[in-house]
Amino acid sequence: MSIVSEYATSVKEKDLQESRPVRIDIKKKPIVLTKVNGKVYAMDAVCSHEGGPLEEGNVEGYNLTCPWHYAVFDIRNAKVSDQTVWATDLSSYPVKIEQSTGNILVKLEPCLASKE
Repeated sequence: MSIVSEYATSVKEKDLQESRPVRIDIKKKPIVLTKVNGKVYAMDAVCSHEGGPLEEGNVEGYNLTCPWHYAVFDIRNAKVSDQTVWATDLSSYPVKIEQSTGNILVKLEPCLASKE
């Protein structure tokens, strides 16, 4: 018996706007989805500093900035910028697009840290 750790979201890839974060909840876990250069990324949706809502943040390139105290996270790996040391790294999650439906699938096992 295997444990399912990949979940379809209620968001389809075509519904995501470029560089516009969207919050979803998977099994009560808040996740922010962001599309940059046509690729979808998933990471924790709550800032590690004081719990700011990252879906309300600003995206420039691969950087997502928290709207509360401006901590900056790389959406590819959820690592905090060296310039915002008051926050700590978050987790990022693997994403697949279901080709037949366009559904975004998120695996709730954190990715290993790496930059693309």
